[in-house]
Amino acid sequence: MGPWVLIAFLVIIIAAILVLLAFVAAKKLLSPPRKKGTWTPRDLGFNYQDVEVVTDDGVKLRGWFVDVGSENTVIAIHGYTSSRWDETYMKPVIHILARNRFNVLAFDFRAHGESEGKYTTLGVRELRDYRRIISWLKNNYPDKAKKVGVIGYSMGGAVAIMLAATEDRIDAVVADSPYMDIIASGKRWIKRMKQPMRSLLLAVYPLIVSFASRIAGINTDELRIINYADKVKKPLLIIAGRRDDLVSIDEINSFFQRAKAHGKLVELWITDSPHVRTILDEPEEYEKRIVSFFRRWLS
Repeated sequence: MGPWVLIAFLVIIIAAILVLLAFVAAKKLLSPPRKKGTWTPRDLGFNYQDVEVVTDDGVKLRGWFVDVGSENTVIAIHGYTSSRWDETYMKPVIHILARNRFNVLAFDFRAHGESEGKYTTLGVRELRDYRRIISWLKNNYPDKAKKVGVIGYSMGGAVAIMLAATEDRIDAVVADSPYMDIIASGKRWIKRMKQPMRSLLLAVYPLIVSFASRIAGINTDELRIINYADKVKKPLLIIAGRRDDLVSIDEINSFFQRAKAHGKLVELWITDSPHVRTILDEPEEYEKRIVSFFRRWLS
């Protein structure tokens, strides 16, 4: 075997390994570890019901409904790899909303927590899922859902913005640390990793995106949230942190300026916090702002 043949053989082997690495990474991306906890809203002093909604493709989504006797409900949406048991933002926001007399509805995304589903679609099917959840809420608790708000975190924030642009049955939306471009944020997610895995995954990142799109059956153009800026039709408050390593403040500002240019009811609160951490870093101001926002638009 000549040296050039050997080199060609090695190149083919390395390429095959990199393609396999990209495929495995894509499947792992779409099947995050399921996070479940032991606390419930009862630990916060509120009664709740375990609830279930079946999506249009037959996936059972599981969640909690906290009824504090209000005519208005806020739907809280967690982020990628998280669940309704998240203690960083879901636990405190459920507490904030319920003690300020908003009913709260919190579900696990498909392929997260206790919900069914093999793969996450990073927002595409999740948008449809939350339309189904809104239908369930309106049909089963019409007297509890005269006005409906949404608050979402990270990927949940992106879904919240998509709802603000496409869903007539909601009345106000808060998006905390929403990704603006799933491709850019995905690359930043990889940059959190240690070497040498970080360099390897960045090298095959276009392949990871391609595989993930095919496996999940999605078009990533649907997940460029900037494209929803001129379509927003509900009052929207965006919360973003300057130290967010997943979402660029420049991207957030671009969305905000584009939405304002189209006359949309969009507000922006920029803090010095990392990703989805403003609720921990500035708890009093956070509560004041989101409660005031929801009271203004859900009253």
